[in-house]
Amino acid sequence: MMLFDVVHFERPYWLLFIPLTLLVAFFFRLNNSKKNTLHKVVDPNLLNHLVYKNASNNLNMWLGLIALTLCWIGLAGVSWTKNPTTMFENTQKTVLIVDQSLSMYATDIKPNRQTQLKQTVRDILEQSKEGEIALAAFAGEGFIISPFSQDRETITHFLLALDPIIMPVYGGNLSSGVATALSLNKDDSAPLHLIIFTDDLSQHDKEKIPTLLKGLNIQLDIVAVGTPQGGPIKLPDGQVLKKNGMNVIPTVPISDLKALTTNLGGTFHQGRLTSRELAQITSTSLNNEQTQKAQNKSIHWTEQGQWFALPFLFWLAFQFRKGMVLMLFIGLFSLPAEKLQASPLDWFLTQDQKGQHAVDQGNWQEADRLFQQPNWKAASSYALENYPAAIQALDKLDKNAAENYNLGNALALSGDTKKAMQAYETALEQDPSLKAAKENLEYLKQQEQEQKKKEQQEKDEQASTKQNEEKDQNKQPSQSDSNDENDSKDPSDSKKDNKKNEKQDNNKTPEDNEQNKNLDSKNKNEQAKTTLDKEKEQALNQWLKQIQDDPGKLLQRKLWYLHQEKRNENRFTQEDGQNPW
Repeated sequence: MMLFDVVHFERPYWLLFIPLTLLVAFFFRLNNSKKNTLHKVVDPNLLNHLVYKNASNNLNMWLGLIALTLCWIGLAGVSWTKNPTTMFENTQKTVLIVDQSLSMYATDIKPNRQTQLKQTVRDILEQSKEGEIALAAFAGEGFIISPFSQDRETITHFLLALDPIIMPVYGGNLSSGVATALSLNKDDSAPLHLIIFTDDLSQHDKEKIPTLLKGLNIQLDIVAVGTPQGGPIKLPDGQVLKKNGMNVIPTVPISDLKALTTNLGGTFHQGRLTSRELAQITSTSLNNEQTQKAQNKSIHWTEQGQWFALPFLFWLAFQFRKGMVLMLFIGLFSLPAEKLQASPLDWFLTQDQKGQHAVDQGNWQEADRLFQQPNWKAASSYALENYPAAIQALDKLDKNAAENYNLGNALALSGDTKKAMQAYETALEQDPSLKAAKENLEYLKQQEQEQKKKEQQEKDEQASTKQNEEKDQNKQPSQSDSNDENDSKDPSDSKKDNKKNEKQDNNKTPEDNEQNKNLDSKNKNEQAKTTLDKEKEQALNQWLKQIQDDPGKLLQRKLWYLHQEKRNENRFTQEDGQNPW
């Protein structure tokens, strides 16, 4: 067992002052010995009787060195015990409902409404630090983009991939989006915070939404995106949406949205939210019912450095005024790390603290270089899409459910689907309520089953092809049958036999050619099979890599599957008179 497995230093760089202190004491003592030049002019035997040596000064100096060394150890954050700490988590649930109709491409807000919507949602995600957040989107139908989760980064990734053009059904059905968001809340009596982003409100929505929210414990915020004047809809391909040869100009019914918000007891906002509005939306006043003990306990080292500072304090007390300057020096350097970040003593920060400072400034490259702790190192590597490094860092940890979920994401994005599924399964064993891990695991299993079905179909096709070839070969007449027939003929029919023999001789070459063709076809089938196997392997290796190149395609496919599941329940189509914007 190594020393650092038993003893832990929270701030190990303070230990560098120990050799520095001893070096200063050595030079100071050496300098004092050089100043005493009486031994050059006085006999050593007489000098012992002339010079007074204060033994207490030497003892005081050595006690000071020992006390100061212990003080440096204490400031380094020494610890030798680990204790589990019970954590409490906020159970408040918030659903972000975002409008993804084509009117979000309207350019009355530059560059368009969709850009402002994403910026506002990201502001809320950054401001909100506690509780679970889900993301729902609606166009012609409502869809769950991300279930309840405390992982703001994952929701941000989904938000960036979201786009109106990938929605399977165009239109604007706000009531369907609200109903989809409410389906996430299993307990109707539990409080739920709905934040709606939209630019339209139909008559159907005015009648349907109050009915959906009636009797529920709902906190409502509605954010209107756009202006009452509206603007043309510029699609991603550069074309402007037209109807009957005229540009479509979607306006925002501000008065109707305000009236609906007031009727439901909510708060109405318009445009980009100010810092005051963000604080109002994200502020939480929790009671005991909205907090619960977290399933995972935090294991951390209990710092014992304060005991190592006591000998130095006692030594200073005996020095009276002589130690006042030194005490002031120690007091400055014993400030908490949070205050050091804003002081001119930033060079005393640990590498992890410097890395966190770089993250606050958005410099993930610098943070990844500075981070030392594995969990922070994994977070920075994941943010930089360096998934092998993130996997390597997470492997060093005694992982909880959230860290196993992050490991599964990194493995999946790096192409190792089997290990990713194992990581998701481990996360679900530790926390069965982790819905994000369950959904990702089901998705990977579905892809694996589809791949197996394709391989089985190709094997069946190849087997049927071989059977057909064998049947064709069995149908061809053999020479032995022909010779038997010739032997059974009557000898008097020599002319006929000669003619048949000639026909047989003439047919030998086509048979040989046919056999050669069969061999060529087999070789071609084997080559084709090898090519297909290589293509499958390449497709499997590149399947998840394509997700990070264009995550919108993956989200589009997911939304299409959800739409197909709803088709039997929800019969309306685009031709029912609903505008596609």
